[in-house]
Amino acid sequence: MEQERHLRRPWLERTMAAAPLLAPALAMLCACAAVDVSPWFWGLCLCWALLPCLFRAPSMSLLAIALAVWAAMHLLAYDREYVNVPVEAGRTVAMEGSVNAVSGKSVLFRPDGSRWLYAVSSRGGECPLAVGERYRIDGETYPLQAPCGPGIFDRERWGYLHGIIAGIRLDGACRVGPGDWCSRLRAFSLRLREGAAGLLREGAPADDEARQVMVSAVLGDKTDARPETMAKFLESGCMHVFAVSGMHVGVAAMLVLGMLRLLYVRPRAARLACIPLLAVYVFVTGMSASALRAFIMAAVWLLASVLRRKGHPANILALAFILLCLMDPLQVFQPGFQLSFCVFAVIVCLAGWSIRERPLWAPDPFIPSRIYNAREKGFVRLEKAFRGALLISVGAWLMSIPLTAWHFGTWNLYAPLTNLCLSVLVFPLMGVSLFGLVFAWCPWILCVCNTAASWMASVMLAVAGGVASLPCSYLSSAPPAGENEAVIVPLQKDAWSAVISNPALVVAAGTENAVRYTLLPVLKARGIRPSGVLASRNGRAERAGVEALAKEYPGIRNWGAADAECSVRKWRFRPGNELVLEDFPVPLSTGIHQDRSRVLSWKCRGQCVLMIGNAGFSSLARAAMTPRADVLVIGHHPRDPVASAAWIRATGARAVIFTTEHECPVPEGTAVYRLSETGAIYLRVEEEGVQIIPWKGMGRRTG
Repeated sequence: MEQERHLRRPWLERTMAAAPLLAPALAMLCACAAVDVSPWFWGLCLCWALLPCLFRAPSMSLLAIALAVWAAMHLLAYDREYVNVPVEAGRTVAMEGSVNAVSGKSVLFRPDGSRWLYAVSSRGGECPLAVGERYRIDGETYPLQAPCGPGIFDRERWGYLHGIIAGIRLDGACRVGPGDWCSRLRAFSLRLREGAAGLLREGAPADDEARQVMVSAVLGDKTDARPETMAKFLESGCMHVFAVSGMHVGVAAMLVLGMLRLLYVRPRAARLACIPLLAVYVFVTGMSASALRAFIMAAVWLLASVLRRKGHPANILALAFILLCLMDPLQVFQPGFQLSFCVFAVIVCLAGWSIRERPLWAPDPFIPSRIYNAREKGFVRLEKAFRGALLISVGAWLMSIPLTAWHFGTWNLYAPLTNLCLSVLVFPLMGVSLFGLVFAWCPWILCVCNTAASWMASVMLAVAGGVASLPCSYLSSAPPAGENEAVIVPLQKDAWSAVISNPALVVAAGTENAVRYTLLPVLKARGIRPSGVLASRNGRAERAGVEALAKEYPGIRNWGAADAECSVRKWRFRPGNELVLEDFPVPLSTGIHQDRSRVLSWKCRGQCVLMIGNAGFSSLARAAMTPRADVLVIGHHPRDPVASAAWIRATGARAVIFTTEHECPVPEGTAVYRLSETGAIYLRVEEEGVQIIPWKGMGRRTG
């Protein structure tokens, strides 16, 4: 009778009664969004805070208001302090402090008496500083850069969310002793992870790709994983298998409970003992937000089972959200945090609905399932399991599309099927690997487990690679670039690259790092697939950049010969759309080596974009005829003796794009764009003219 009365209540009332912490958690979330995104979220925050009062739960309303006010005050104070910290580029600093963590090729350094961190990197490669140690360092500061184009990693935002003020290029370091307790704790976690990774690699060569995948999947350690391996899983939509989350913690919990039951430990004692063992696993894997969320939820579920209480999944999820936000409200804005909570919320909703639904296959719908025979029960359970897995996979994929499109500008078409296939392999891989780590004292058990897990990892690698190679597997959220478009991308140290049309010809790819971290993200975000590359120079760094581009796009043609000369003078993309390598006189002896630059003209729909690069105006003025151009792309000319304004006026150009900080005089009324201010620039050629679209801001002035 009581259950029937409960079901007759409205859905919202039932939800608030079963999950009273849901309203405070959502109010806290809206308060964070109101501070960082838009003040309009304050209205939604107030609605969530007052909602429990409608269902006679004023205590939850007071809790919601308190949490929302605390989160807002914390974020406002943090933003005010962060902005007021002075950061001067190129300033030499000397400080003493502890190394807290490793981030790529940089380490996070906390000076004594400061709450802020610095990203310290070596000028030559890997940073020699060790986590958990105390150093006296000196170096040169530089601000964390905002992205200069779509798809590029936002180091400025990353620094803000992690309390990193600036970067330091290390000049010298001297160890003065052990670090503070926080850094030593992180160092201990790192040593445990490295030890576990060494055990998982036992008996395999150092460059074994399958073992690297296994280590990344079990421990979340992607340090030694190859970039091309990570690219396969990223483009197949299953990168989440390398992030320690609910799946990893759940498998670890099942393994621990199963082993304790084999040792005849009582169920309640086994559940209590499982909590600290799960905490050890989360500590070893690095204590990411998704791992902490899964641990909190698993611990609450285990405690509820011990106390013979029934916990609602939404209420437990809200509790995990509140606890993590109390630790650091800035986690709300991190993509991993958002994906972990949103996807799990969808999984909980769909799993509950799937369990309540009758199976699609049944021997007879009028016969109760309890009187099925063993074979019929097996078919029903298999059908429900497959349907539930497929439904959850599709639901999680649909939920992740807006978040991945917003944060990364991409989404995956075959992700549900890929995740369904990999889930069959991830669970046994996790179980076998963790079983081998538990029995690491027995070499032959460890060897057998590592061999079996390595075989499953190789199958995962083959599945991810096969899906990544399918057409349209890795799609951009932005519309792809058209055949009448070009993108000019600023690279490192005043370098630039031009991507003409689509399929595209890349002009001046840059160095390997410039290709990997700047050019490739822009190409993928805009849906551009280059078919050729024309290197501006033929140095070692430029050749490495071309090789990196060829590795990402097999079959791409390098039009620059070994002697940096090009036999082709014209590239035709479409009728009326071509790129021409212009013939101009030999540059004058100006003393500037960069003056010897190729001059390219892109002619499309009757319009012309002339890319003179670093070619000197003194040389260009010697040509028999001044070329006509609608837009000029100019490099740096700090000491050119010829007046540039007169030559630019003679071309008839209405806009000039400067690729470096150096400028030259331009005619009055000419629009000026600087890549250092605008970031990447899109050139869209129309019949009436060339449309210039800066990626960020306008960065435009006239005169």
